[in-house]
Amino acid sequence: MASLRVLLLLVLGGLSCAVAAAEQDWPRLRLCYELGGLPPYTYSPADAAAGQPGLIIELIQQAADQAKLRLDLHQHPWKRCVHEVQQGHSDGLFIAVWQPDRDTWGRYPGRDLQRQSQVDANQRLWRVEYPIIVRPGGALQWDGQRFSGVRYGVGAPLGYATSQRLRELGVLASESLSQAAALRLVAAGRLDGYVLEREIALELIERLQLQGQLIFLPQPLLETDWYLPLSHQFYSTHPELAEGFWRAVAEQRQQLGADLTRRYLRQPPP
Repeated sequence: MASLRVLLLLVLGGLSCAVAAAEQDWPRLRLCYELGGLPPYTYSPADAAAGQPGLIIELIQQAADQAKLRLDLHQHPWKRCVHEVQQGHSDGLFIAVWQPDRDTWGRYPGRDLQRQSQVDANQRLWRVEYPIIVRPGGALQWDGQRFSGVRYGVGAPLGYATSQRLRELGVLASESLSQAAALRLVAAGRLDGYVLEREIALELIERLQLQGQLIFLPQPLLETDWYLPLSHQFYSTHPELAEGFWRAVAEQRQQLGADLTRRYLRQPPP
């Protein structure tokens, strides 16, 4: 009986080694994501090591396993991630909203400029909304088309689609602030509002202990989809791998979405 147990352990150990060796032969996919983490979607490597990688990272890991790709994740500031993808030093980045000007540096799922095909929303990472965070009783209002009651301006992380939208509306605050500093200014009445993704905002407000001092306006500034664009270099060299990975993202989101929502989010996605 003991010898049978030993034999079984040796077989299982051999299988584990064989699987690990096979995974080492998978093509590598180098992905950049924003430094510092965006809880609950991405966390810092220290938190990820503690079994809390984040909703989006879990989804990407499962999709990569399905597509038989070996993930190489690294963090940089957003603009450096974009630069790396543009130069081909990273194979892709997350998390990104599609905008026409971003076709210059990244290939989005379904998007083909020559065929004039649109981004495939079914191959998104996640659907999100960006509310406007204000101080209770403040003058700032948003009707879905224009702002009123603007005195100091409305902030958003620079380089994001939300900051571009605020700039187009003529209300973007001129200062470049960290998210935490901006929320403190809103609570103090020295910034009219700030725009963040809803779940990220809820996590940060709780961490800063600003509950009751900040609220969301009824209408969000933006409802949109998040994607994982790949570099043009990676897509040109490995089109089948790229398409297979994006299909895996869609399939894993459909399979795991309810469980990921339950474990990570305070509210279901829009």
